[in-house]
This record gives sequence, C-alpha cells and structure tokens, in this order.
Amino acid sequence: MLGLRLRAATTPARAFTTSAFRSNVKVPVALIAQLRKAHPVPMAQAREALEKSNLDVDAAIAYLTSASGASAQKKADKVSGRETSEGAIAVSVLGGRRVGMVHLACETDFVARNDVFRNVAKGIAETAAFLDVPGTEEAPAPAKGSDPINVFPVDQLVAAPLISLVEGEASKESQSIAQLVVASVSQTGENLQLRRAVSFAAPFPAQAGRRIVPGAYTHGGDESTGKIGGIVILDVGATGETPVGVLLHKKPELEEQLNALARNLARQIVGFPTKALSPGDGVAEEEALLTQPFMMGGSDKPVAEAVKAWGEERGLEVEIMALRRWSTSDEL
Repeated sequence: MLGLRLRAATTPARAFTTSAFRSNVKVPVALIAQLRKAHPVPMAQAREALEKSNLDVDAAIAYLTSASGASAQKKADKVSGRETSEGAIAVSVLGGRRVGMVHLACETDFVARNDVFRNVAKGIAETAAFLDVPGTEEAPAPAKGSDPINVFPVDQLVAAPLISLVEGEASKESQSIAQLVVASVSQTGENLQLRRAVSFAAPFPAQAGRRIVPGAYTHGGDESTGKIGGIVILDVGATGETPVGVLLHKKPELEEQLNALARNLARQIVGFPTKALSPGDGVAEEEALLTQPFMMGGSDKPVAEAVKAWGEERGLEVEIMALRRWSTSDEL
C-alpha cells in the first residue's frame, strides 16, 4: 500500500527571520527561476519565499517545504486511515510500444469523477508506461506464448518522478508521484491510495521479424480512466517471407490497423467478464477471451478465429499473448 510520508527539507532556514522580511525588496528574475527549478511553485509564491528568506534560495526552499509540503503531509496523515472503496483504473499506451495500467483508490465516487483525481491517475499510468520496471531493463525479448506483463511494485513507482502528458498544473511540476498524491489529498480532501500497477514495454530495438503490440481500454469514465480497465499484448509476425517490420514500414496503415485491433481486444476484455485467455481451471468459455464472440470487432466468431482470419487477410500471424482486466470493485 502506498506510503505517503515525505522527508522534510534538511537545509536549515538560517536566513529566514521575521525581521528579514522587507516587502520592497527587489527579487532578481534569475533567482526566481533558480528557485522554481529546484522547487516548482507559482511565480508569486517563489517571489514571496525569496523576500521572506532575504534572497537565500536554500532558506526559501525550506520555507516553501514547511509552509506547503508540511501542511499537505499533515492532511494526508490525518485521512490515511479512512476506507478507500472508490477510485479509478487508468491506462496509458505510449507510441504503440508501451502500456501501463494502475488502480488509484479514493473514498467517494464524487472525487473519483473529479478532474484533479483523474489527472493524477492518468499521470501515474503514463509514468508506469514510460519507465522500465526496475530489474527488467536488460531483460530479453519475451518468449513465444509467455506472459510479458510486469507487476510494477507500488513502493518503487511512487518514489519515481512523475512523467505525465496530461495538461494541467500538477503535470507541469517536477515532483515524485508520492508528492503528487500528497498534494492532491489537500485538493480533494480524501485519502488516496495507489493500490496496484502493471506495465509492458516492447523490446528495443524492435526485431525485424516480430512486433509486439499493446492495447488498452477503460469503461465508466473518459478515454483513459474508468471503473474497469483492460490491457492486452499481441505477438505479431508475417505469414510470408517478408519480415513484419518491413511490411509495417511499407504500409503505415497496417500498423494503425494493428493498434486498432489491440484496442478492440482490450474493449472486448472490459466489456465481457474476462478472466483468462482460455477456458479451464474454473474459467468458463464466456469468461475466456479466445472463446468469446468477438463482438467488439464486429464478428460473431470466437475471438481466436476472428483474429486469425484478420491476420491472414493482411499477411500477418497474430497471437494474443496476455491480458489483464481490473475493476475498482475487485477484492484485493
């Protein structure tokens, strides 16, 4: 579970005293820029901190940390014991090569539908997609038929710097995910907990004879957050002598079609009570992706048959490697 306690600044605020404050002190623009680079805050707040710290950057950082960070952390600590039965599943696909999915929990459905909360979830999903899971950086390409989706340890993810493509004030600040969540507790007034995270990154550089394509989908929210989320990984090769990498280079529309197929399969996973790829071991046919009718692909044939036919029409061999389906109501 997410530990949100942040370490206080260790730099003593020797230059900050009430007598040092002078409202008419001229603060150099370069000093404001230096402070905001080290500790991103609005310009007016940076100017005020430098004025109250007699233009000492280290003291200004200590002031800002004690004035805002400590207040936010105190509020996060106060609500940390509350039940978090609501939330969102957020997904992110980057460049058709990487995918991340996270489960961020909160206390009420009202906050779960709030833009502040959704943007936090999106930012965390994008970070999970962008970063390699520690220890997998030098991992070989996944074997045929294997499950290449990695669990991203929550404690390591929250310590990572936020890497977000979401527009908004929070996404522009240079901060860790833990800091983002703590700051968002102040905005939402609720306990926020990062419950779980997974990610996948296709091998780099790509193999000429093989392409691994991720897809993602959510339902019950917007394009990338919802009450239910699903991801899928496709293993793609060519049926002829021409390597799949060459085919995709010659026909850019084919790569777009592959990405669309992956997204439709993720929609299928979300739209059905999907538990596994194949039936058996307590999984019924309607709960297994490969034996479900591919309704999200516009076909009444089983997914396995429909995907095989889809690939053959384009000179491709498409195998579904792995899937995940999460709901905010899952028992963890």
